[in-house]
Amino acid sequence: MRLRIFLVFFLVSFSAFCQHSYNHNALEHLRESLEHLVNGDFNNAIISSNQLIRIDPNSAVNYVIRARALYELQEYDRVIADCAQAIRLDRNNAAAFTIRGNAYGQKGEYNRAISDWEAALRINPNIEEARVNIETARQRRDN
Repeated sequence: MRLRIFLVFFLVSFSAFCQHSYNHNALEHLRESLEHLVNGDFNNAIISSNQLIRIDPNSAVNYVIRARALYELQEYDRVIADCAQAIRLDRNNAAAFTIRGNAYGQKGEYNRAISDWEAALRINPNIEEARVNIETARQRRDN
């Protein structure tokens, strides 16, 4: 379910990615990264994402894809770093805020998680996952 939600976020962000001129090689790595994510092959998704980032280190989408795979492998510090880079490149990337919030939540850093989910909701008020996660994090934080 969460992977499907990520893919919806990705499709929204993908339009920004396509505005640039990308060579066939970059698009092939993008396709491979997404295919690996959908198939649950997170290590290969990371490998493809690494190649994509080497080709274009200035696309927030590239970091979000890798962060999503890292999240599945529970490498939360790396998720946070990739999402921070994505946010530096694109302050309106709701997926980056949501995924980073999820990583903070897994680490028990509830105030940071809530802040990120609230930022994601300001960008896209339709992210139900963020809304639910905020309530859960508040309950855990306050207990």
